[in-house]
Amino acid sequence: MKALLKISVISISLATLSFGGTILNTKHNLSVTGPGTIKASSEQEVCVFCHIPHNTRPGKPLWNRQMPTSNYIMYESEYLKRTNYPLPADLGITEGTPGSLSRQCLSCHDGTVAIGSIYMVRGTVLGNTLIDMIGVGANGMMPIDANGFIGTDLSIHHPVGIEYDPTNVKNFDVGSKTIELKTTPDAPLKLYTYNGKKYVECSSCHDPHLESFKFLRVHTSPNNAINVKNTCMSCHDKNPNDALTTVHQSATPVYSDSNVLSRYNNGGSVTVSNLYCVNCHTPHNGQGKPYLLRQVEQNTCYMGASNSRSTAPCHGTGSTLPTNKQIETVLNRPYAHPVNTIDGVHTNFDTLYGYGSTQSDPAASHSVKWSDSKHAECMDCHNQHRAGATKHVPDNQWYPDNPTNLVSEVIRKVQGVEPVWPAQWTQPTSFTTLAESTKEYQICLKCHSYWALGPTLAQNAGEVATGATDNWIDVEAVRATDQAFEFNPNNKSAHPVIMALNNRPGSYAPKALPADSLFYPWNQNPGTQTMYCSDCHGADNEDSGDPKGPHGSSFRFMLKGPNKYWPTKPDGTLFSTGDIQPDGSVPDLFCANCHNLNYPHKQWGGPMRRVNAACVECHVAVPHGSPVSRLIGYTNFPEPYNYNHNGVKQLIMKGYKKASSPAAYAASNAYAPGCGGGGCHGRQDYPYADNGAGYDPVSPLP
Repeated sequence: MKALLKISVISISLATLSFGGTILNTKHNLSVTGPGTIKASSEQEVCVFCHIPHNTRPGKPLWNRQMPTSNYIMYESEYLKRTNYPLPADLGITEGTPGSLSRQCLSCHDGTVAIGSIYMVRGTVLGNTLIDMIGVGANGMMPIDANGFIGTDLSIHHPVGIEYDPTNVKNFDVGSKTIELKTTPDAPLKLYTYNGKKYVECSSCHDPHLESFKFLRVHTSPNNAINVKNTCMSCHDKNPNDALTTVHQSATPVYSDSNVLSRYNNGGSVTVSNLYCVNCHTPHNGQGKPYLLRQVEQNTCYMGASNSRSTAPCHGTGSTLPTNKQIETVLNRPYAHPVNTIDGVHTNFDTLYGYGSTQSDPAASHSVKWSDSKHAECMDCHNQHRAGATKHVPDNQWYPDNPTNLVSEVIRKVQGVEPVWPAQWTQPTSFTTLAESTKEYQICLKCHSYWALGPTLAQNAGEVATGATDNWIDVEAVRATDQAFEFNPNNKSAHPVIMALNNRPGSYAPKALPADSLFYPWNQNPGTQTMYCSDCHGADNEDSGDPKGPHGSSFRFMLKGPNKYWPTKPDGTLFSTGDIQPDGSVPDLFCANCHNLNYPHKQWGGPMRRVNAACVECHVAVPHGSPVSRLIGYTNFPEPYNYNHNGVKQLIMKGYKKASSPAAYAASNAYAPGCGGGGCHGRQDYPYADNGAGYDPVSPLP
């Protein structure tokens, strides 16, 4: 009896000496003296639940527990597959096998082995006898509602038994994406060597003997949120090539969720920057597979680490952030990117896999193709690990003071594509993939071009207007067109999204519009400016509270600005030259946000108002670009460029010649035999294809 008592005392003394006495005050003290809810009813030894000095079982060091024989569902992701990163194998049972150390932890935490199932106590082999435990579930196993329960589905937990390979790289046509791992993890994190390779195990991040939050090896801060963040960043380097400070890294808004406060800082303050990685990710039980997101995709952006939107300093409706950062509010509007309606399709690197891609792709993977992978998630347009805070347009304005197409901080470091530009009015079918877009349109075109649409030039975007929500009389589907086709610099005209008007090779002088025909800021050095897609497309009230950007809108095409209708008015009738006011404005007409419409029609001002010609009788209804100058369209153009209003296509022109100035236009500059019942333009006997007469020729669309 004295001998047995002596052994017990020695075991407890070893725990105290080897581990600083800390394990005694942790949940891993499973003896009757332990502080946790799962513990022995009478067994007093501490170390015996895992270790034994003699006659050890497979495992190390000096392992005393039964090793589980479970078949685990291992972690995998498209990210790993597409980079050819070695996937974790099924966890090994024997020492020297990748994952064997993690299987030791799982001998309690997967819920398949009784907590009291150990091999030997004080020299006695227990066999089928279990140490009597309290707080356990059926058959003495860890209950599924216990905080430490892992289960056998490891796909929702940080991968273990996985090789640590920081050299892995995925190449784009321009640039590359590394696996973003540090060459060597920062101390005190550990890697384990099997057959000459380094692996991650449960005990890489956790030391089961430490009296620290979640047994983390990193435990230097009194703020547990910081300890968790620093644990992640000991291996993961999200700024591998520069020292950019990201908005999530520096943001100071605080959580009001009581669970977050008690979990991470014992009731103290927890900010977005404190949590950083773990605002969005969780190492265990991630609901958003496969990237360990806290919630399913966009809900992670809305809720962060909170259990509700209202207690989160994140982007959900009703969050504690200002309304101009509550992105969910606009994504729920009738015309929106399908962030809230399509889940489970986005995968990392799907940008690389469009129509005509030469990249090899794992079977059953998603891409950007609308045919089988149509989607839009927050991370398609934002790089949450690299985004900054500065926007393209100040909060109280519709438009920028210095127009440009260069990416702003909120969309920096996002994957994109650059078309290889073909001849005019030809669909681009070759693209250069970019690891980091430098211009906003490169982000947009990875979905709004052949790369995602395929050979079809226009598709139903799926957002259908309803009269109850947007006051449109004509209820019709939004048509999504190939915008690379439309903005092609070799076309005769286009808005300056790709390049400044003066630089367009397909245009001819005068390329830019006169400054007097534009309003601020577009009248500042016209011809040298570029612009964002989102200078035209965005939220209802971007100047007074709505989040900026083309997330969603109550207005068709997500048109933004003081005027939001095109090509019909709120009552369903067509806008026309008769609506132009003496000051150049047109109430409700979207184009009048930027264009002084009295000026380009100055020579025709009075007559044009009397003629009362519909805008879409002369101009294409999708005003991105045209094979004819000044966005003019011809009668042979198909829909949706030739607007079909009440069953009648509107374009009437068959020839157009750009004049040297607005004052130089005459009847001979246009050939429109149907104008005014054979009126002024109808008298000009020029065929629309007569290039010798100076008219812009155009063939029907392919």
